[in-house]
Formats: sequence, C-alpha cells, structure tokens
Amino acid sequence: MAECEALLLWDRVASSIASRTQPVSITRGIMFVNVTDSVVLQQLTFYKKEFIDKINLMFGKRVVRDITFRVGRVEKREQDAESRDEYIERLHSIELNQDEITRIDDITGQIEDEEIRNSLKELFVSQSQLSKIRSGKS
Repeated sequence: MAECEALLLWDRVASSIASRTQPVSITRGIMFVNVTDSVVLQQLTFYKKEFIDKINLMFGKRVVRDITFRVGRVEKREQDAESRDEYIERLHSIELNQDEITRIDDITGQIEDEEIRNSLKELFVSQSQLSKIRSGKS
C-alpha cells in the first residue's frame, strides 16, 4: 500500500521537474521513473538520495530504497489536473468487482499470518485500483 502511495507522492517530491518525469512502478522498494531525456536523467541522478529520503520521511519508514531513472515515455497524466489529495481520494473510492475481490481473497487466503495477509490484501486492492485509473476504467 505504501509503495503505491509513494508513486502518488512523486510529483510533490520532484516538484518543479515533475512535469518531465513519470513514475512507472515500484517493486521491492525500487521506484522506476521515466524521464523525457538524458539531461533530465542526469539532473535527477544528483538528487536521487534526497528524493528517497523525502519519500521515506513522509511515510516514517523505509518504503523506497532506490530510484531508477530511465529515458522513456512521459505522458500527460490525468491527475496533473487535480490535486494529489483529490487523486488519492479518487483512488480509494474505486470499487472492485466481485471477480477481482474473489481473486485477491483466493491469493491472500492461503497466508496464515493475519498481519501479512491483511497487508498483502490492501496492496493488491490498491494495485487493482491504480490499474483501473491508469487504464481509464475508473
């Protein structure tokens, strides 16, 4: 859940250069961010540690351990037109259909530890909601 929200915080962390970037994904604490060109990539590389520290400070724990910048497609995102808080609220308001809920329950139901099971369920729900927003199915 925190990893998904870290992607949503990227624009706030990257501030003035955020429009030339697009967070793509985060896996095992490594955030992948597309940038418009090699000049931006080089510039962001100098601030990588600062970005990681800011994100982790916002969460009060280590969510991001590294950021990988790569030149790639940077699309104008729908959330640029709305505030970050509105976007997060919209994300959490997206309802999953019964098939999606059943699939998540099937996957997480096999985990014995309740805390881990609930954390993974939250993560899968958030990822499904984020996928719906990105695909325009929200």
